Amino acid sequence: MSKKNFNQHTISSSNMKMIVNEVFQSRMSDFQQQAQVLRRKYNQVSTLRIIFFVVAIIGLVYLANARLTEFFIATLIGSAIGFVFIIRWHQNIKQTYEHTKRLAVINQEELHRLNYQLHSFDTGSMYQDLRHPYSGDLDVFGEHSLFQLINRSATRKGKDFLADWLCQPTAKPEIEARQEAAEELKDQLDWRQTQQAHGRQVNTTQEEIQQLLAWVSSPPAINDDWRGLYRFLQVTFSISAVLFIVLAFVLPSLEWYVPASFIILNMVGVASTAKAAEKVHRQTNKSVSTLKAYRHMMEGVEQQTFRSAKLLSLQNELRSEGKSASDSVKELGYILSNFDARGNMMYHVLNVIFLLDVYWLLRADRWKARTKDHIEGWLNSMGEIEALDSIASFAFAQPDFTFPTISDERHYIRTEAMGHCLIPPKQRVNNDFTMAGQGTINIITGSNMSGKSTFLRTIGTNMVLALTGAPVCARQFEVAVMQVFSSMRTQDSLEENVSSFYAELQRLRQLLTMLEAPQLPVLFMLDEILKGTNSHDRHHGAASLIKQLGKLEASGFVSTHDLELGKLADELPSLRNYNFTSTIEGDEIIFDYRLHDGVCRSFNASKLMEKMGIAIEKKQQQDSVE
Repeated sequence: MSKKNFNQHTISSSNMKMIVNEVFQSRMSDFQQQAQVLRRKYNQVSTLRIIFFVVAIIGLVYLANARLTEFFIATLIGSAIGFVFIIRWHQNIKQTYEHTKRLAVINQEELHRLNYQLHSFDTGSMYQDLRHPYSGDLDVFGEHSLFQLINRSATRKGKDFLADWLCQPTAKPEIEARQEAAEELKDQLDWRQTQQAHGRQVNTTQEEIQQLLAWVSSPPAINDDWRGLYRFLQVTFSISAVLFIVLAFVLPSLEWYVPASFIILNMVGVASTAKAAEKVHRQTNKSVSTLKAYRHMMEGVEQQTFRSAKLLSLQNELRSEGKSASDSVKELGYILSNFDARGNMMYHVLNVIFLLDVYWLLRADRWKARTKDHIEGWLNSMGEIEALDSIASFAFAQPDFTFPTISDERHYIRTEAMGHCLIPPKQRVNNDFTMAGQGTINIITGSNMSGKSTFLRTIGTNMVLALTGAPVCARQFEVAVMQVFSSMRTQDSLEENVSSFYAELQRLRQLLTMLEAPQLPVLFMLDEILKGTNSHDRHHGAASLIKQLGKLEASGFVSTHDLELGKLADELPSLRNYNFTSTIEGDEIIFDYRLHDGVCRSFNASKLMEKMGIAIEKKQQQDSVE
C-alpha cells in the first residue's frame, strides 16, 4: 500500500480515516527501513573508498620506485577515473538516503496532524496582522492554527501563496479552479510527497532568495561593449598559455619568458574581473542547493501529466523560448557552483591559465540576458503549485471533509453536519445551519461555556477554508463569496494606552468603514460586543449597532448574554434567534453543544461560581435562574 497512490473514492467514508492513518504509518515504516539499508550501504562505500585510495597510493608508489613509467601512468589514470566513479556513487547514495529520510519524516508529520499534534509545525506567525478582518480571531495563524494544519510548503513562496489565499477571498472561478486542481492532486500521494521532499532541500532564507533575484536583475558584470573582446581574449589567451606551457616542456631551449609573458597577460585579465567574480560569488553562494531543489521540483511538474486548467497553466509557465525552467535553473546552478569553487586553491591556479572568472562571468551574463525576465515567474508558479499541494494534502488527510459549492447568491450559507476543523473528531460536535439574504442577523444566546463562541469560529474557519479553495469540515457546505469580519478577541494595549473597551470600539469602527464601500458582501461575527461597559450602555449600544448593520450590505452573527437583544426580532424581520443550552444534573453541568432555535432559557453562571468555591446565596441563585 505504501508504494501506491491511494484512491479514496473506492472506499466507504466510515473506513477512510482509519485507512489514511494506516497509509501514512505504512509509508513511514517503509521509508525508515529503506533509509536504514541506504545508511549501511553508504558506510560500506565509505570503507571501500578508503581502501581503494590506500591501494591506489601503494600501487603508484611501487610502480614509481620500479620505474615502470607506462604502468604508472595507466594506473594513475585508471585510479583517478575509479576514484571519481566511487565518489559519485557515494554521493548518489547519500542523496537517496537523505531524500528517503525526508519522506519518512513527511509521513510521520502527517500522523502528527491526524492526531492534532501541531506544536512542531510552522505557525505562520510572520503573516499575523492584528488589524486583519479575521485572521487573529479565527486562528488562521499561530499555535494550533489553520496554517499549521494545512501547510505542507517548504519554500517561502509556497507559504506566501497559501497565507495570502487564507487571508484574501477571491472570485468564484478562481476558487473553483483551485478546488479542481486540489481534487486532481489529492490522490497523487507519491508525486505530492516527492515534491515536498525535494522542497525541503531549500535551506536559504527569504533574504537570500531576494539577493539572488536582485543579482539576476542586475546589469551584466562585463559591459556589452567589452564582452566580445573578453570572449576573444579568454579563448585566445587560454589556448596560447596552454600551448606555450606544453612547448616549454617539449622544447627546453624555449626562452622562459615566452610562456611567462602569456601567464602575466592572463593574470592581468584575472585581476580585471576578480572583483566582479567575487561579488557574484558573495551574492549567490548560498543559493546553489536551493536551485538544485527547485530544479528537481520543476522537473516533477514538467514531467507530470495534468488535466485541470489551473495546473496546466502553471505547468506551461515553466517554459521560455523552447527551454524548460528546470534546464535553465540547472544551468544556473552549475554556473554558480563554479563560482563557489573560488574558495579552492586549485581554482585560482587554473584561473590564471584558463581565465575561468572571465568564462563564468560571460556565461552568467548570457544566462541572465536570456532568463532574467522569467525566473521570478517560475518561482511564483512553483509557489502556487506548492500551495495547491498543501490543499490537496489536507484534503487527502481529511477524507470526511468536503469541497464546498460556491453559490452565485449573495449572503448565503447552507451547511449540514458542520464542525470546527481544529477540534479533534472525538470531541467535535457538528451542527446544521442555513442563512440567506442581506441584512440577516443571527443572535446567538446561551449559557457560559455552552459553545456560542466556538460556533462563530466554526462558521468563520469553514468560510475561510471554502474561500481558499480547500475542503471544509462538513458533510455539505454551500456558500456565497463574502468578506469575513470578526470581533472576538479584542485586547487592551498598555503601550498604546488603549483599554479593551476602546480597542473593541476601534474594531467595530473598522467594520463600519468596510461597509461604507464594500467590495464584497460582508459576513460579520461579533462575540459579546461592548462587554467592557455597564449593562445599560452595553444593551443600548449593541441594539443600535444591530439595527444599523441590518440596513447595510452585511449579514452575520452576534453572540451575547444579553437576552433582551433577542426581542429585536419583533422590530427586525431579518433577525433570528438561536441558542446553546446546558442542563444541571446534581453538581454536574451538561452541555450538548447543539444549536437550538430561539432565545436561551437555561443558565449556569451560579453553578459555575459555586464549583469555583464562591458561596452563592440561595435567593441570588434562584434569581439568576429566573
